Amino acid sequence: MFRRLLAIAALTGVLFTLTACEEPPPPPDPAKVVPTVPTDSAAWKKYVAAISKTYVPADQSSRIFATFVEYGQDEEKTARTIENIKNFIGRGIAEGTTLLFASPDSPLMASIVEQAFAEPRADLLKSIRVIFIGQKAEEERVRTAVTAWGASFIFHEAK
Repeated sequence: MFRRLLAIAALTGVLFTLTACEEPPPPPDPAKVVPTVPTDSAAWKKYVAAISKTYVPADQSSRIFATFVEYGQDEEKTARTIENIKNFIGRGIAEGTTLLFASPDSPLMASIVEQAFAEPRADLLKSIRVIFIGQKAEEERVRTAVTAWGASFIFHEAK
């Protein structure tokens, strides 16, 4: 009986010691934390850059076509953004290129992507990856727009 109590006490001591030795998880990378101020474009651009590194290998970073739309962008600039994207994808894109779309105004960015990809040409973008950084509510409509072109789709929720 005494040996059992001694064994239980020793085991309990070992477990407490091991628990105390565990290292706490590292703090999150501040650059990967969504900025709380939507009008802080500099912080948002740092955030988007940090997130893009998660999905795009360093040796392919030169093959990223990134579109960032600032919060509160006017209609004229939005129309130019849509036209630029249409022209870019309409010409065809080199294999292995990644298209990245992000904005603190996720519904606006989703609308821009939908309009730019509104006239799909199946398989024109079959070797292209599209990354959308935004809110979960816009994921499906952006996925539908870009996959109609044959592109693979990656969604990163900005939360």
